[in-house]
Amino acid sequence: MKYKNDDIKEMNRVYRESLRPNWQELEMKQTDKGKGLPKPTCIKEYAGGEIIELKKDLADISCKTLYEVIMSRRSVRKYQDFPMTKAELSYLCNATSSIKKFGPGYAMGVIPTGGATNTLETYLFLNKVEGFKRGLYHYMKDTGNLRLIREDVSTDMVNNSISGQLRNAAVIYYWTTTPYRSEYKYQFVSHKMIGMEAGHTCQNLYLSAEAIDFGVVAIAAYNQKLADELLQVGGNEFVVYVAAVGKKI
Repeated sequence: MKYKNDDIKEMNRVYRESLRPNWQELEMKQTDKGKGLPKPTCIKEYAGGEIIELKKDLADISCKTLYEVIMSRRSVRKYQDFPMTKAELSYLCNATSSIKKFGPGYAMGVIPTGGATNTLETYLFLNKVEGFKRGLYHYMKDTGNLRLIREDVSTDMVNNSISGQLRNAAVIYYWTTTPYRSEYKYQFVSHKMIGMEAGHTCQNLYLSAEAIDFGVVAIAAYNQKLADELLQVGGNEFVVYVAAVGKKI
């Protein structure tokens, strides 16, 4: 469906305004927090699914200094036909999504989030990871483990959801956001912070992958409808960012 020129101009206006919200106009008493409504949880739960423990006692497996990592980081779109190890997967998950402290309505971890609202959830399509079934997993922030949520996922389904950019990746990261976690406290200023939060976690993935000689490419041009359907989300939770990870050539 193509938009009319007037529609595009209006969308540009609205989206630009979302990037410069006026904090001085935020009335805390008008927020759901200010009204005394129940706090939303920052931790997503699942009723079932096989749970796989990730490594927690990880030594630093990086092979570069932080400065070397920052200066050598590039988007990488071609990868070896080479599997990721469990230790490498654990390292990347810990560096991008782990939570160190959480409680009612807040979660504090390895990336900064507005007011510790932590709106993101991390899903991974494990394509080539030693010791793991190919499938779709959810990273459990409260335990640091993975939960298998779908085995009936083909590489074609994943590739279609990311507009043909699977290539030879070992892992595809999908990040969803649940905006109300932030809107509860911050209303209309939340959405800029959500975009910043997604950027923080993807940059952590870039840097931690670079440190262990894996390549990453961030994907903004994914198929929203197919990605949401693949993860079985939509409405209050939806995909906001995607990245492919694979062994550098």
